[in-house]
Amino acid sequence: MAQPRSVAQDDAGAPPDGAAFRRALADITDALHRAEEGIGSILSLTAADGEARCMVGALVHSPVAAGFGILRWPQSLLPPLGGPDDLEAVALGMLPLIDGPSDEARRGIALAAERGGGELAGEAVRGLLGLPSLQPLWLGLDGAQRAEFQVEGLAAALLDLCYERPVLIVVENAQWTRGLTGALLDALGNTVEDARLCLLLIRSPASCEQPGGWMPPDTARCIVLPAPDGGPVEANGAGRNDPTTHIALLNTLRHDRRPERIEWMAHHAPLAGDWALACACARHAGRRAEAECRPADAVRHYMDSLAALNRLPETRRHAQRRIDLWTALARTQSLPDGSAMRAAETARMLAEDLGDHLRVARALSLLATLHWVGADLPAVRRTGMQALRIWRQTQSSGQQVQTLIKLGRGLTEEGRFRHADTVLRAAAVLTTRGETCRLHGPTALAPVCIAAHRARCRAELGEPEEALGLARAALAQAEDSGHAASCALACLHLGWAALTGQRYVVAVEPLKQAVAITETIRLHACQPLVLGALGYALVRTGALNDGASLLLGSREHARMLGIRRHEPQILIWIAEAALLSGQPEDAVRNARDAAEKAAAAGRSGDEAWARLALARGLAAKGDSALARQSLEAAARIAAQRSMAPLLTQCTDFRRTVISA
Repeated sequence: MAQPRSVAQDDAGAPPDGAAFRRALADITDALHRAEEGIGSILSLTAADGEARCMVGALVHSPVAAGFGILRWPQSLLPPLGGPDDLEAVALGMLPLIDGPSDEARRGIALAAERGGGELAGEAVRGLLGLPSLQPLWLGLDGAQRAEFQVEGLAAALLDLCYERPVLIVVENAQWTRGLTGALLDALGNTVEDARLCLLLIRSPASCEQPGGWMPPDTARCIVLPAPDGGPVEANGAGRNDPTTHIALLNTLRHDRRPERIEWMAHHAPLAGDWALACACARHAGRRAEAECRPADAVRHYMDSLAALNRLPETRRHAQRRIDLWTALARTQSLPDGSAMRAAETARMLAEDLGDHLRVARALSLLATLHWVGADLPAVRRTGMQALRIWRQTQSSGQQVQTLIKLGRGLTEEGRFRHADTVLRAAAVLTTRGETCRLHGPTALAPVCIAAHRARCRAELGEPEEALGLARAALAQAEDSGHAASCALACLHLGWAALTGQRYVVAVEPLKQAVAITETIRLHACQPLVLGALGYALVRTGALNDGASLLLGSREHARMLGIRRHEPQILIWIAEAALLSGQPEDAVRNARDAAEKAAAAGRSGDEAWARLALARGLAAKGDSALARQSLEAAARIAAQRSMAPLLTQCTDFRRTVISA
C-alpha cells in the first residue's frame, strides 16, 4: 500500500459529461447520506484510471462529503521501497481524523483503538504510530497475535472515530490489495452496516478478467463505468513488458539494500526471463511474508516460486527446493479447506520418492501438527512416531524436541498418560542441552510446554505433589520469559493438576489468571477449556451459580469456535456440576454425551472420567444396574491407563452403589 495521499491534492481532469458517470456519482452520494445516518455500506466501482480520478475528485470536493473524514488508501502492485508497510500507512493516514498537533492525534488514534478493541488493540496501534508500549503483556505476544491486534486495533479505531464524524474510505486500485490490508478490509466489512462509514473500492476493468486483491462481499453495491469512447481496457502495464527493461531494473535492484527490494525482484525476474532468480526471489519473499505474518502474501510468493521452478531443469537440488516449497505452503495455507494437509502430504510423497529422509521427517512432523489441529489423535501418534524415528537416526536434537512435544501432547489427549510422560521426559532431557525452541504459532516455549503437559500426566497417574511442582516450575519459566501464551498454558495446567488431585481451592487462582491472559491476548484455542476449568473449580468451592454460568458459557464458546477436542472434558465438568446442584437428569445427559464424544475421538482418559460421572448420575436417579455397568467401564479404562485418582474414586463409589 502506498502512502495515503492528502485530500487536499487535486485530481487531474474534470468529470466527463456522461449519464453513467452521473448515475454512479448519485449512487455513491446516496450511500454517503445513509452513512451519515449510521447505515454504512461497501461500494465496488470498476473504472479506468481516468474516470476513477475524476470520480474521486468529484467526491472529495462535493458538498455531501464536506462533513466526512476522507481517507485514501491507494494500493500498489509492489510495496513502496523504503516506505511504511501497509498497516503503518493506514495508521498514519488516519491522523487527519483528529484535529490538533501530530503527537496529540497519534495518542487520540491509539485511545480510539483501545476504547473500541481493548488494551492490546490500543497497544498495537501505538506501535504502528511509533509510540512507546505501555503494556508489558504486549512484549510477550507472538508475531501472529500482534498482527491480529494491529488489524483489530485499526478497525476499532476507525469505527470509534466514526461516532465523531462519518468517514469515507477510498481504496484505489483494489485489485492490488496485499499484505494485511485484506484482513483489515474483512474486519471493516463485517461491521460496516452499523457504522457511519462508507467503503469505496475502485478496481481496474482489467482486474475483472483476472480477479485479484480483496474481493468485497456479496452485499456490496457494484458500479461499472464503461471505458471512455469505447477505448481499450487498461491492462496495468502488462502489455508494455520489455525484457530488456526488466533486466536493467534487476541489475539496479541487486545493489539496493531496502528489504522490499526482494518483492520487486520477484516481480521483475520472470518478466526478464530469469527463472532461477525468479524462483529464488519469490521463495525469499515468501519467507519474509511468513515471518511478518502475512500468510496470503506468503502463499502467493511460494506458488510463484513453484511456477518458476517448473521452468528449470530437473535436478536433485531443484527437487529438494520443490519439497521445501510444498512444506512452506503447508505452514501458511488455511486449515479449514484442507489445502495445508494436501500440501504437507505432497511434500512427504515427493521426499519419499527422492529418498530424502530429513525432508520426509519435516513433512511428517508438520502432518502431526495438522492432525492435532484436526483432532485426529491416532494420526498424530502415527506420524509423530515416524518422524521421531528419523530424527533420532540423524541426531537432530532440536527437531526431536519439537516432535517429542507434539507426540507427548497427542498421547496425553488420548489418555496414554504413562507413554506421554516417558516421551515428555525424553524431551526434557534434550532441552537441558540448551534447546528452548518454540513450536510454530502462538504456542508455549518448549520447557514450559513439556513441564505443563507432564504435570497433567503425573496428576492422572496419581502423583499430585510432583504434578503441582512441575506446573509451578512451568509457570516460573513462563513468567521469567514473559511469553504470554506460555503463562496461559502453565496456569491452565497448574489449575488442572489441582482439580485432578481434588485440591479445588488451589486451582482457583491460577485458573483465574489463565482466563485473564487468554481473554486479553485472544488465545481462542485455550479459552473454552480455561473457562470450563475455572467454572468447575468455582462449583467445587461453593460458588455454584457463578461456576455453572462459566461452564455453560465455555461449552457454547467451544461450539462457536469449532474446537472439538475440549468438548468431552467440558461436558464432564458440566455433568459433575449438575450432580452437585441436584440435577441428576442433566448430569446423565451431559456425561453420556461426553462419553460418546470421547470414545469416538479416541480420548480414553476423557471417556473414563465421563463413565464415572455417568455412573454417579445414574445412581442418583436410582438406576443402580446401569450405574454399575458404567462404573465398571470407567474402572476398566482407569486400570488400563494407570489412572490412579480415577481408580480410587471408582473404588470408593463402588462401595456406595453396592450398599445402595
